[in-house]
Amino acid sequence: MPQAVEAAFREELSRAGLPGQGALARLLALLRAAPETHLSLGEVVRMTTETGITVTSAELARQLETLADHGLLGRLPSTGAERVFDTVPEPHSHLVYEEPAQIVDLNVSPETLLAILRQALAERPDRVEVLVRFRRDPVE
Repeated sequence: MPQAVEAAFREELSRAGLPGQGALARLLALLRAAPETHLSLGEVVRMTTETGITVTSAELARQLETLADHGLLGRLPSTGAERVFDTVPEPHSHLVYEEPAQIVDLNVSPETLLAILRQALAERPDRVEVLVRFRRDPVE
């Protein structure tokens, strides 16, 4: 990993009140480099195994929760049994499709989001659920 990127991760962790090196730094770098932004614990376990990072599933789950608690990852509602983490921590909207089990980021204006909701409700009024989540402040 280039030094500038590594320094940026250390700084991000430090601002969140977490150690800027070690396991959390390696995990955050791995997650932010992933092509997919919505990852379950099982997917993160596979990623760590493929990259040679040795960590138990329980420890990995604890690390993911720590990153989410400190605002470095998001948590998503999911149609599956496993919790899904979002590597883009900034607030944004999502469309969650049960079939084909897909989560799509919506980085749109409030007006566009309302237009998307109106259209979805008009086209499939009995098939759309709306969830509004108010995020808590990250742990300081």
